[in-house]
Amino acid sequence: MRLMIALALAVAGAGNASGQTPFTPATGPACRDQSKEGFGLWTCPGPAGYVVRFADEGNIVSLTIAPRRSIEKLQGPTAQWRGAGKAFGDKVQWIMRAGAPRAAIIRAWSRVGDDEREVQELKVFAINGEKACLVGAVEIHTDKANAAALSRAEQAADSGCAEK
Repeated sequence: MRLMIALALAVAGAGNASGQTPFTPATGPACRDQSKEGFGLWTCPGPAGYVVRFADEGNIVSLTIAPRRSIEKLQGPTAQWRGAGKAFGDKVQWIMRAGAPRAAIIRAWSRVGDDEREVQELKVFAINGEKACLVGAVEIHTDKANAAALSRAEQAADSGCAEK
C-alpha cells in the first residue's frame, strides 16, 4: 500500500517536475496605478516579493521585473519595444525554482519591420535575482505557442541571463 501511495505521489508531481508556474495579474485592482495624462505606468505584484512594472508611452512600451524592494533603484527597464494594440496581456506566468521566480512569460503586442506590422507574441524573460532579461519570444500563431513559450521559459529559468 505504501508503495502505491508513493508511486501515485511521484506520478502526480511528474507533470511539472521542474517547478511551479503560478499566474499573477498584469492589470486590475491588485496593481498600483501611477499613470499620468498620456503615459500609462502601473506595477503589479508577482510571487515571492517580485513585481512587474509596466509603462506605455503610446509608441514605446516597456516592462521591468524585479524584487519590490529594488524596482525603484534600477537604471532602466528589463525590455522595451514598439507597442501596438493592447500592448500587454492580462496575466504573467512565472516559473519558480526553490520558491523564487526564475523566469516569466507575458503576452505582448508590438510593431515590427519597415511596414510596422502588428505582431502578437509570448515574450519570455529570465530572472537572476534583481536582474531580469528578455531571452526570446514566440509568435502567438506558431503551432503550440503556449507550450513552446513554457519550454523556453523553463530553459531560461535554468540558464538565467547571459553575462555581458
